[in-house]
Amino acid sequence: MNYEEIVVPSRDLYSLAVRIYDVKNPKAVIKCIHGMEEHQDRYVEFATFLQNNGYAVITADLRGHGKSAPKLSHIADKDGDKLLYEDELVIKEYIKEKYKGAPMILFGHSMGTIIARKVLQTESKEYVKVVLSGYPNPQAAAAVGAFLSKLLRGRKRGDKHSKTLTNLVIGPFTKAVKDRKTDLDWLSYNEENVQRYIDDPLCGVEFTIGSYNALFNLLADINKPKLYKDVKEDLLFYLISGDADPCTGGEKGRNNSIDRLSKAGFKNLEVYTMPNMRHEILNEDKKDEVMERILAFLNK
Repeated sequence: MNYEEIVVPSRDLYSLAVRIYDVKNPKAVIKCIHGMEEHQDRYVEFATFLQNNGYAVITADLRGHGKSAPKLSHIADKDGDKLLYEDELVIKEYIKEKYKGAPMILFGHSMGTIIARKVLQTESKEYVKVVLSGYPNPQAAAAVGAFLSKLLRGRKRGDKHSKTLTNLVIGPFTKAVKDRKTDLDWLSYNEENVQRYIDDPLCGVEFTIGSYNALFNLLADINKPKLYKDVKEDLLFYLISGDADPCTGGEKGRNNSIDRLSKAGFKNLEVYTMPNMRHEILNEDKKDEVMERILAFLNK
């Protein structure tokens, strides 16, 4: 086993399932935040690759995700966005205590990039580099989604489901692939990866109303540059995604993400868009090229 599994208690005593991919004298410590409706097991190959190249890596299941979740895809009835943010602060403090003085790097994929950008609104000076993979674009309409999910939560409870919210969030991604074989083809061109996701009981479980409320609140927040405080202007960013990734909002959406970070005060934004790839670039046929590109950025 190339990692150690531990439990880190959150501020509200939720048990965060954490894995430590340790190395002696690491170049840096990389905190990985996974995406929506998946889990940290899907990042073993990537974390091991980074570990073999001299980086300590910390992964964790988001609350409501992974095999230890009390209810899969249920983050919280309410205030889930605040809880996800606080969980990252707790893990950050654990890293600082375990790896005293080591530089920290923040990696996020998909919803993980939304959480990462929320964290950076207050914590940018804690990190030396940031990698955002398959980064959804900030949207003004997220405020409407936050209101609607709050309204539905009051009627149906936060741990229930809403097809309306699911169609609102996931529907456009599904429809983005015209000749699809499955409704999850937007994840990647790699059909084996899509099938593994479908077959994984810990993946693709529908978000609850409370979870969607957390997601919409986070999306609304990262659309507001004014929320970024005490910004580390020279923080190095690498924004990488597939050219056919519907989550990024296409070229317009990618530019929107860049614009919001620029207006927040960040000045070192490197962007690369992988040709012939969809959302899960770390699981496409040419995933090795993706990992090498990320490693090259980390090694600069």
